[in-house]
Amino acid sequence: PEMSEVKQVIAYSPEAMIRRKPECALSDWFIDALMAGCEEITGKKVHVGFTNFGGIRVDMPKGDVLLDDIMSMFPFKNNLCYLELEGRDIRVILEQMASKGWQVIGGVRCTATKDGRLLGAEIDGEPLDDDRVYGVATISFLLDGGDGYAIAKNARTLEILEPYILDVMLPYVKKLTAEGRFIEYKADGRVKIVKK
Repeated sequence: PEMSEVKQVIAYSPEAMIRRKPECALSDWFIDALMAGCEEITGKKVHVGFTNFGGIRVDMPKGDVLLDDIMSMFPFKNNLCYLELEGRDIRVILEQMASKGWQVIGGVRCTATKDGRLLGAEIDGEPLDDDRVYGVATISFLLDGGDGYAIAKNARTLEILEPYILDVMLPYVKKLTAEGRFIEYKADGRVKIVKK
């Protein structure tokens, strides 16, 4: 009985979404929702999003989705953050991911080699501009050392927002259900790994 509240059905997923690097439907869905939430909270344009695969703790089930599923998926109390970075600093982060193993990215399409070299990156269909300042959504865990990343290192501005990840994702899932929509997403090829 004590668990009845978290065992309520809050959404429906027509297909299971399984965590898989370098990219999967679940990771794309997650970061795209965080980026949209960050834009909504700050009123600022978010071009790029970064979070970590380790922050997604369980897969999305097929069929009924319980409150417990979403709470278990995003259990960590990491704040959503907005910062501004120059393109050259975003490039350094992407090069680190290409060499160390991809984390969750949004708003940017990357091509990298199997041996860990970043060959190219595009934002809004344009090559990443080292001199341009971009709006970035991320989580507090990655600002200064989490998983080896220091995303805030050269930030022009930084806002650590009040909501935790779950505070963004849970209302988003409930809104989908209220609108009669399912949880469904497709990986869109934002991380392309080539042989050369």
